[in-house]
Amino acid sequence: MIIADLSACHRYFGQHPRMKEMLEYILQHDFSQQEAGRITLDADDLFINLDEVELKRKEAQRLEFHKNYIDIQVPLLQDETMGWTALSDLDEPDIAYNPERDCGFYTQGAKEYFRVKPGQFTIFFPEDAHAPIIGEGKQRKLVGKIRV
Repeated sequence: MIIADLSACHRYFGQHPRMKEMLEYILQHDFSQQEAGRITLDADDLFINLDEVELKRKEAQRLEFHKNYIDIQVPLLQDETMGWTALSDLDEPDIAYNPERDCGFYTQGAKEYFRVKPGQFTIFFPEDAHAPIIGEGKQRKLVGKIRV
């Protein structure tokens, strides 16, 4: 798991062969007026979900994990709390992994919580269980997906 300022994103280009492409796309585009939905960069291998969501209470948010994608999350409107637990510290998921959705869930709380501000981003790898969209009010955010 990584949390950093977008202005320093070049430091993380080496994390995956397509990381530079994804982060540069995010830096070079203004998403403030763009309609929510999927932004396809390369079919199912590289895309961004521009989401508009209602933030949830910490107790109501589940840990999720993915096996086939790296998540790059960028809050756009306001600070957002996210939770994290190493997948290796967890037992069997409460909601089994679904390969079609590339997602499984745990109902327990995260071990660590942190705030991510607009202008910052997180990278969650397949070994990172994460609980995003925690807070109050509406959030507009990017969730970049890179197939591993």
